[in-house]
Amino acid sequence: MHRQRWVSGLIIAPALILFILYAPPWLFLLLIFLLTFLGLREFYALSLPGLSPKKKNLALLLGFLIPLSLYSPEPRCFLGGLLTAFFSLSLLALGEQDDFPSRVDRVSRHLLGFIYVPFLLAHFVLMHQLVGGRVWILFTLVAVYFGDTTAFYIGRAWGRRKLAPAISPRKTLEGGLGAVGGSVAGALFYQLLFFPQLPFFHALILGLGVGVGGQVGDLFESLLKRSAQVKDSGSLIPGHGGLLDRIDSVLFAGPLVYYYAWAIGNLK
Repeated sequence: MHRQRWVSGLIIAPALILFILYAPPWLFLLLIFLLTFLGLREFYALSLPGLSPKKKNLALLLGFLIPLSLYSPEPRCFLGGLLTAFFSLSLLALGEQDDFPSRVDRVSRHLLGFIYVPFLLAHFVLMHQLVGGRVWILFTLVAVYFGDTTAFYIGRAWGRRKLAPAISPRKTLEGGLGAVGGSVAGALFYQLLFFPQLPFFHALILGLGVGVGGQVGDLFESLLKRSAQVKDSGSLIPGHGGLLDRIDSVLFAGPLVYYYAWAIGNLK
């Protein structure tokens, strides 16, 4: 398992870096579509395992509306996409035959899935459109995965106190602190070598934010898996599990970095 994690990472990371640096915006959007499809599919396996293939495929198509609408420069496109998805899910619920609480619960889970996967992922579409957006995306990924790596090794070596035993019995407070420290180190490392325009203080604050946000994302995905009583969200990536197991921290960290970059004027 440990060796598989490193092999998978060493294969995926260089290809992803080159793609982020050189892919045109429309191709980057297709990547977000692919991640949306894979992530929503895993989400439905966890939260709505009994959903019929026909309804699941319709929901997957509706999920594409969110990143597609944020690709447009017109802000009302996002509201229109969200409204279309909500109306469609409402019509589905009205036409079903089972009891009323089940219908409401199903719509609620659909909406959670749309917020959790395509909406959070779509912030990378927005980030890609910033001045220097590709640099910001790589900054986010480096900070997240420095944090994930240090959390794994520090938790394994020194983890004693449980962070959230009811949600994720294996996660420790020491590993969580290691994740925050690792994200700060990754942010400062990236700032020093590749992003000198970003002031040290901003890199430090962002590293802390990514570290904390990533831990929240990790625990939230553990909550989903706990509710479904499974260990992994899937088996897509050898040594890592499913896609959501790999991007759970990224989903929460990405929006934090995007809004921070937007607030400080997305440095060139």
